[in-house]
Amino acid sequence: MKTYRSPRELLAEMKRALARKPSFRNSPLSEIIELLCRGRHYSWMGIYLVVGGATRQQLLEEGMDASHPGQLRMPETRTKILVQMKLADREIGVLDVESPAENAFGGEDRVLLEDVAMLLARFLTGPGKYVARKAREKATSASAVPARRPQSASAGRGSKTAAVGEK
Repeated sequence: MKTYRSPRELLAEMKRALARKPSFRNSPLSEIIELLCRGRHYSWMGIYLVVGGATRQQLLEEGMDASHPGQLRMPETRTKILVQMKLADREIGVLDVESPAENAFGGEDRVLLEDVAMLLARFLTGPGKYVARKAREKATSASAVPARRPQSASAGRGSKTAAVGEK
């Protein structure tokens, strides 16, 4: 039988995790994801940071429930919830939580995830701003280097490409 941990208990543990001095090997973000995946039985969770504009986002950390090993993002997702991380009307990022169950998220989950989003927004603009800075540097360095296209046999001929769902 699955039992859920109370939101109050989870939030208290998350506050303690974010208050500890971060180390290279122990990311507080991965600890937050683990607490939520185990304590609320979420199957996958990702923490995204807004970089270089309101539409570009960089995945900071992701994790999954241990009962779904080997999955990065769940292809069988039936329910997904996105919660913005905001601080003073400035969007910091987004929490993305997925579940294979239909109607998996209730009001208690929404309130819990909003509280987690606020904690993470404060962390990423305060003691954890090094995480945000590294992600932004990584995103800008990746966009500064032009992607090289592999040479193919049809390089001289015009080719037609289509997005998924197009013909």
